[in-house]
Amino acid sequence: MNETSFAELKKYKDQYGTDYSIGDLTPTICEINNWEFPAQCGGTSIPVVVDHAQRVFEGEGKNEKTFIYCPDAVGEIHRQHYPELLARVEKTAGIRLLSSGVMPSVTPVCFGTIFTGASPEVHGIQKYAKPVLEVETLFDSAAKAEKKVAIISVNNCSIDMIFRKRKVDYYSLRTDARCREMAERVLRDDDYDMIICYSTDYDHLSHKTGCDSEESVTALKNCVQYFEDFARLTDEIWAEYNHTLVWAPDHGNHPISETSGTHGTNTAEDMLVNHFYRITPGKK
Repeated sequence: MNETSFAELKKYKDQYGTDYSIGDLTPTICEINNWEFPAQCGGTSIPVVVDHAQRVFEGEGKNEKTFIYCPDAVGEIHRQHYPELLARVEKTAGIRLLSSGVMPSVTPVCFGTIFTGASPEVHGIQKYAKPVLEVETLFDSAAKAEKKVAIISVNNCSIDMIFRKRKVDYYSLRTDARCREMAERVLRDDDYDMIICYSTDYDHLSHKTGCDSEESVTALKNCVQYFEDFARLTDEIWAEYNHTLVWAPDHGNHPISETSGTHGTNTAEDMLVNHFYRITPGKK
């Protein structure tokens, strides 16, 4: 374990009184898949997820397929403002984990932590910038285990840029809708052990039209619908595999006017997110 990463992630957990950090996703996925943790990881695997996976899989092996859906800027504040929407995510998933973010609470910094388990001062992205990460990531752990990974995202977004130069197939598209379509196509090809799919519309529209505008709320509803779609598709297509579906946003947001939202501050609105896990046994 990287002690610097551990201490910084713990600092934010202590500040917000959470048991979990967004940096805990990578070690959790590694543990249920029996992969090595990235070298700079300071996050810790989440016992409730690991223990549930062991029970669900009934001792017949580890997780075999993983799908991680990343809706940008959907925080705990949205569960409070739109409880009926996020209740659908929790019903679909089964496990909800309130998690603290990292500073600054902007997309490349947070997804850098989510997919390395490292704190920003260790993974190296400490402002809104999109350099290719040089530290080990979840995707390097998958490659060491000889697993195939696909990242599906809007072109030139953070997830599209900062995880390059790895043994990953990158699908870069122009819209969330096309990413959703590509995710289904890639799933039906059944050629990947882990798929990442990212949605940007809610974040983009909240900056442009406001956190709670009609346009932004429609984008939030689409995120929930996509997650329900991915649950149905993974259960159908990966029916023979032990598989895990995760809802993993990066940060929340807050309004600065009726027509503009932002994030990046060390406040609960920006720093608290929920990660949801759905763990399903294969029909052996």
